[in-house]
Amino acid sequence: MPLEMQTALISALVAIATAGVGGYFTWNQVQREKNRWLIDLKTSYSVELYKTRLTSYPEMFELLGQLSKHAPDPLTPAKAQQIGRAIHAWLYSPGGLCAEASTRGALKGLRHYCLEWKQGALPPELVQWRHAALFLLRRDLDLHGFESFDPKDSGPLLKKMQTEMALMR
Repeated sequence: MPLEMQTALISALVAIATAGVGGYFTWNQVQREKNRWLIDLKTSYSVELYKTRLTSYPEMFELLGQLSKHAPDPLTPAKAQQIGRAIHAWLYSPGGLCAEASTRGALKGLRHYCLEWKQGALPPELVQWRHAALFLLRRDLDLHGFESFDPKDSGPLLKKMQTEMALMR
């Protein structure tokens, strides 16, 4: 094989190898940028979702507070009907749009029992669905558990709070 032909083949192989390595690194960089973009997009989405929940969930907490046995006004079937309609409106607002599916399901169950209660004693299902909805709304905001308070046994709670306050100093 003539020397010129060998030189041309070697040059072609070096060019192909260089193009292949360069192409691989370019493709790899594009994939890293794509992943970074997707992570940034998901992070921005999560932040906006959380902000929307922080602005819309307090309205639902106020509604659920009206269903509490400690509410200033006693719960009546007429008031439950009104709260059921307010829950329905909230489900079709930004709050309902950003709620997790299980949270929406619990609120739909609560709405159902609020609207179904026409007379008689307070249905126990209404209380159960209220507790479930409170739990799930708090979970959506990353607030886990319920606060515990027993007025007969407030010593351990006060001691725990004092310990936490001392740690903050």
